[in-house]
Amino acid sequence: MKYRIMKLINNIKDFFMNMKNLFKKFVIENKKLSIIIATIVFVMIIGMLVITNNKIEIGNTSGNLNNSGFSVEKDGWVYYVGLENSNTDGIYKIKSKSGNKEKITSDYGLYLNKSGKYIYYLDVTEGKYNIVKIQTNGENKEVVIENVDTAKITVIDNWIYYFKDFNFYRTKTNGEEKQILSKKSLDNYEINGDWIYYSYINDGKNVIAKMRKNGEDVTKIDNDSSSVFFVNSNYIYYIRESYNEENLEHNYELYKVKTKGDKKEKIANLGKNVQLENINFDGEKIYYLKTNENNV
Repeated sequence: MKYRIMKLINNIKDFFMNMKNLFKKFVIENKKLSIIIATIVFVMIIGMLVITNNKIEIGNTSGNLNNSGFSVEKDGWVYYVGLENSNTDGIYKIKSKSGNKEKITSDYGLYLNKSGKYIYYLDVTEGKYNIVKIQTNGENKEVVIENVDTAKITVIDNWIYYFKDFNFYRTKTNGEEKQILSKKSLDNYEINGDWIYYSYINDGKNVIAKMRKNGEDVTKIDNDSSSVFFVNSNYIYYIRESYNEENLEHNYELYKVKTKGDKKEKIANLGKNVQLENINFDGEKIYYLKTNENNV
């Protein structure tokens, strides 16, 4: 029995030695092909590492930003605009678990974005609308872009997306490499993956379209949709408003359409008195407000 085991072990050793010699002979006789194969394997490994580590940092959720971005949660902290006697009292941060609160700045900021060690926001304190960044400890405050429009700003992957003179721009978070992306009067936009999805009015109807984050490859998705929409995976969800002239009422319906523009489908009838300015989306559910018959 012991002899058989030793013989088996020796056979296995001989097998791997023969494989090693064959591989060595192949490499010597096919140097160029071996180099190509090694290069391909190296590139594949590097590509996998880049994909794994190239995590895009999003400053705030689209739903929060559509509601003026008064708060954002990141890394166990909630950053928010504080109120004192119905007046704004600056920007604070509070630890999610302990509840410890710290004041970051006395500025009145909108559209809060947290990226890296900075908070980015639209400073409306003195009636001058500037995009500002400040470290989360309240230090190193800096104006990035001056005199912008009072509209949503979004910070994603070291770029700030914003409006100025009714045009849609982006710039690096240090204020450099400014680019104009669209001269259309956009109602709303959301950045998802490599694309910017946006809405605008054309011939009295809401249009949803998309473009690359650098402004290229503009494509229409739907010609009769809504300015209120959210992107999740390969679908765009939007609330469509229609007017019944007989009843003099506005009705609201929830639709979805593929980001390619096909498979448009009505999901639900939401009825009337929906408050389009107070809608949020968490990736699974859409939250909205309705008023009663007395509009309260």
